Amino acid sequence: MGRSVTVTGRGQVAAPYDEAQLRLAASARAASPSDATARATYAMSAMRESVLRAGVADTDLATTHVSLAPVHDPWPTVAGYEASLSLTVRLGELAGVGTVLVAAVDAGGDGARVEGISFTHRDPSALQRRARDEAYADARAKAEQYAALAGVALGEVRHLVEGPVGGPPSPRAVRAMAESGPVPVDAGEGQVLASVTVTWSLGPTA
Repeated sequence: MGRSVTVTGRGQVAAPYDEAQLRLAASARAASPSDATARATYAMSAMRESVLRAGVADTDLATTHVSLAPVHDPWPTVAGYEASLSLTVRLGELAGVGTVLVAAVDAGGDGARVEGISFTHRDPSALQRRARDEAYADARAKAEQYAALAGVALGEVRHLVEGPVGGPPSPRAVRAMAESGPVPVDAGEGQVLASVTVTWSLGPTA
């Protein structure tokens, strides 16, 4: 196959998050399973309606968990039942995250719970393409340097393999993208990584 050089290039692109997911829940305890379920359902229905009134489309809502379990006090005596429902809310407008969150909690009352919030990129594929561009440019720069050090010309690409990147790094909360209402929410930015291993042929002396 002749002389060649193989190098690995890495690319990294950072961009502010532009989409959020709220994880809301409603829970209730009662003496009977039906009462516990009814109370949790009432609280969740109120939370859901408040989210819809805030302008979130029903297609951006998803029920993610429903449970009903006995409460023992002491074991194995059944002292009541606890029902719980969870709802994921996808928000494309980060400026309203705080307002939606407060409205949902107010609507749900004592049964309202907030299980968490996460942020994502709406179009990660565009960021991934940019990261690949950087990874390839990094690989070529390394190959050109090695070829120059060896006193030869860099030839054509013989082999190219996209490699693992070791998982995404932790997001950095660097700017308040969703600050609104009484609850400031910092969306920050996330990074998209790419890795590529490329083999170039080495030509005659440069």
